[in-house]
Amino acid sequence: MDTTEGICPTGRDVIVHVLPIFILQYLMGVLVQLKGTALLRIALLPLISWVVLQAVLGLDFSCGKEEEGPKNAAFVHYQTYLTSFVARATVWTLERQPYKRENVSGTESTSIPMACWNAFDLLFNMRGVGWNWSKGIPISRSSVQSQSRPRFLFFAVTRFILFAVVFDALQEGVRSHFPNFSPRDSNTIFDHSLPPIPRYIRVFQIVYLNLWQAYFFIGSMYHLLSAIFVILFFQHPSQWPPLFDKPWSSTSLSDLWGRRWHQIIRHFSVALGGVPFIHVLGRPGYVLGTFLLSGAIHYIDFRASGCRGNPVIGGGFFVINAIGVLLERAWSKMRGHRIDGIYGWIWTFSWLTLWSVPMVDEWAKIGRFGSNWIGDFRPAAVLLSLVLPTTVDKGFVANCLCFGISVPFLVYTLFTLP
Repeated sequence: MDTTEGICPTGRDVIVHVLPIFILQYLMGVLVQLKGTALLRIALLPLISWVVLQAVLGLDFSCGKEEEGPKNAAFVHYQTYLTSFVARATVWTLERQPYKRENVSGTESTSIPMACWNAFDLLFNMRGVGWNWSKGIPISRSSVQSQSRPRFLFFAVTRFILFAVVFDALQEGVRSHFPNFSPRDSNTIFDHSLPPIPRYIRVFQIVYLNLWQAYFFIGSMYHLLSAIFVILFFQHPSQWPPLFDKPWSSTSLSDLWGRRWHQIIRHFSVALGGVPFIHVLGRPGYVLGTFLLSGAIHYIDFRASGCRGNPVIGGGFFVINAIGVLLERAWSKMRGHRIDGIYGWIWTFSWLTLWSVPMVDEWAKIGRFGSNWIGDFRPAAVLLSLVLPTTVDKGFVANCLCFGISVPFLVYTLFTLP
């Protein structure tokens, strides 16, 4: 879904296109908490889908600048949840049992005023923290006491700054492999001028840095949102538990994708992908359908930034991980025990790295590494410039630091697995 042919939005355009989405989303959030509202929700769904489509196709936050394409992806995914909203609205439409807050009595939960108040939380509560519909979604507990708002805000803001700096350093490290690279360029992570061994070391280094980039970028946005909602909407810190559960300690693909990686889109991916497929293909269909819908959602986000990558490669990464999960289950049935421990860790990251190569190579071919994700201010480069001479390549140093710190960290993790 490409938004690059839309208008460069003004403040009025944003209000006209975006405000109705929030209003309809809020109204749907109220109705899903009340009994006897199924017909109203069914009637609202086509209208919601149409309004979201108009916003996605009508607004171009890059204003025709290819290097600003990620702003469209931010608009679609992080700021307004447009990519996932239609899927969530569909799940809310099909729900038979009303949603309820766990800390609200049965009498209060059926009242319209309480539903109107709770709908604000429901809008941005992607994992169902504190709701009855979150059953089955693993949510990590914080290692830091979250009862004190000042303490929580201190750690949230500190982590946001740290994650943003590390993400920028990782981005500088990736860019050091592609000098003078822009979104208009087409490149590849395979440098055929190098001998085979250095060539593939370079390939896996770029892939490795990109995997860490995903973790720190998503984490930084989560910490920022948690601080904003605790300050402005007086939410309790317990409503913002950790988003990840040490994904680098995963000892199987099932462990990684089912528990340790973020579970933001798990609810509707299962409801709209896994559940329909289970009736056709059984348990394997449940796994394949869930990963297939997840891949489609990630590809839509990717296209929103103006990138025209191959959908088979973009979505295929998630399908191939579904196949990996099914292979693990076949192994467990054959051997009588699950994959875990050191060998499970090696298997998990070998599979993940191997199948990340074509996806990351596709990103290079469509110019994603030349995109400007966080604006002109480069915090990592600024910090490095304070201690390094001006003649030193900051990107190369960032690359060495990121790789030099993270590799020993992973080795340590390998030998300290629970």
